[in-house]
Amino acid sequence: MAETKLGQTNYWWVNQGQTYQQERKAGILWAPKVQKNGVQPLHWQSMLHVRPGDVILHYAKGVRAFSVVATAAVDAHRPGDLPEDMWDRDGRMIRTTYNEAADAIALDELLLDERLREPQAGPFDRSGKVKQGYLFPLSKTFGESFASTFGDRFPALGVAAGGYVPSEARMEAVELLRALIGVPLLTIKGRTNKILAVRPPEVVVATESSPAGALVPIAWVEEALQLLREHGSVTIHPDQVGYRSAFIGAVLLQLPYALASGSPPVISFQAPAVAEPDASSPPAADKVATDPFTGSLEKPFAGTQRGEQPALRRRLLGSMSEAECAICGETYPARFLWAAHIKPRSVCTDAERRDLSHVGMLACVFGCDSLFETGYIGVNENGQIVASSFDPAHKAIATKLADLEGRFVSAHTVASATYFTWHHLNMFRGRIA
Repeated sequence: MAETKLGQTNYWWVNQGQTYQQERKAGILWAPKVQKNGVQPLHWQSMLHVRPGDVILHYAKGVRAFSVVATAAVDAHRPGDLPEDMWDRDGRMIRTTYNEAADAIALDELLLDERLREPQAGPFDRSGKVKQGYLFPLSKTFGESFASTFGDRFPALGVAAGGYVPSEARMEAVELLRALIGVPLLTIKGRTNKILAVRPPEVVVATESSPAGALVPIAWVEEALQLLREHGSVTIHPDQVGYRSAFIGAVLLQLPYALASGSPPVISFQAPAVAEPDASSPPAADKVATDPFTGSLEKPFAGTQRGEQPALRRRLLGSMSEAECAICGETYPARFLWAAHIKPRSVCTDAERRDLSHVGMLACVFGCDSLFETGYIGVNENGQIVASSFDPAHKAIATKLADLEGRFVSAHTVASATYFTWHHLNMFRGRIA
């Protein structure tokens, strides 16, 4: 396997002849860990080398899409939409943002010379045809040449060139602004702004010179966010983002991995690297989560904060704007998903708290997180939900429990089973008569 180079975009080729539609719909890649004979093919192990911000070319009778990787691989059972008779249930999943081509690129459109120059570990055989297998590394030269040659087939290719875009940047401006009400926002020059209220189509912003607040069009913030999403950067200057550019820059700097540089300042995202040495480091030095988490588990303020909690959320969600609840299986916008601990954090050992790939799961706020946390549902040794009885007078809750009963939980794997077992033994209320 070619070495994954950190701090730059790496390129990958995935063959999805039988699974493209299902994986595209779910926004994922999924591969088993081992074959039935116990062999671990390199083209499946390559899932472990993919990093957020990497670019993947999706091949299914032609290059159908490119995607920008949102999360590193996590253990996950085979999604229900994929064929059951072809692979083992245990595997790994990567979340990635698909961008489909207006017209698929046929293999013959890719220059034979370029295909033949790819390393032996790549996706092409000695005649330039596509190998059998799932995920293969591509050279930077091939990836950049592809983007240059076929960029007009992909309306969103600029996002890939811009690199990693966190999920918060995909929020609507009004939701981002509401989340920042009352938060001191430092401008690039170090002055403090504060959002007092959000009243569409405007936001009320207090400054040192206008402490009672002044109105700023929300549309200006939305336009700046759109530039970030499309190009990976935005110039903080009145000519580009309006005369309240200082406030808009202060808002954008609240986004994870956002950095300002140059004059006039340009805000862009620093692609996360592989390690996270210190969770108390400033955002510019923040990194993508790996196992075990090595940062500080407590972050001082007036009391203590969960140092690893943002890393757990990034590990599970990355830059995805939406994802699937591990319990009910429904897909929701990111703001409606919690990075929930399977075993309560308060009773986890430090080693368990650092086990980011297995100790947590995404659970929606529409009942799943609360029902699991309060023990009204548990997960058995087969990875299926078991529901406690509930007073039928509370019809909505009883119906919810009945709907969840027997569902397979996507986060239940061999490695996470111990956490689910602890929850089942210590928190699940059982089948109350």
